[in-house]
Amino acid sequence: MERGDYIGYQMRYFNQCMKQRINQKRREREENYGISMMDGWILRYLDEHSDEEVWQKNIETDLHIKKSALTQQLNELEAKGLIRRSISEHDSRYKCISRTGRALEIFQDIMEEVEEHEQLIKTGIDERDMEVFSRVLDQMIKNVSGEQKKVRRPDWMCKNDRI
Repeated sequence: MERGDYIGYQMRYFNQCMKQRINQKRREREENYGISMMDGWILRYLDEHSDEEVWQKNIETDLHIKKSALTQQLNELEAKGLIRRSISEHDSRYKCISRTGRALEIFQDIMEEVEEHEQLIKTGIDERDMEVFSRVLDQMIKNVSGEQKKVRRPDWMCKNDRI
């Protein structure tokens, strides 16, 4: 078998190509908006949970971020005007974290970038082939990880997804 015929080699090369593209976009995002990848994850989390109270502990647990690191990150986001903290309606001991209008605009721009990446990846590939590929990739992930459950895609990735 030729080196290029190995699926691991192909996946590694694909990963390198995507990483280069994503890093370029990340640098542009940092220059344009002054936000890091971690900031983007937090904004995405707040978007996914915009209809409920979000406390710092929720973000720590769900995104696996240490309390001290998250506190610093949230302080920076608040200073940039991207989040606000307010007293919980249900428990005054806690402060709720929510995004601002500016954060929503930035998040929408980021989501457009994600959609661009997805469209680029899928260019020229039939929808049925993408469905098969998705199932095969899920199985490969299960094979390698030992997980027997379907790989969960974040809600924000599935909104327009029929796969």
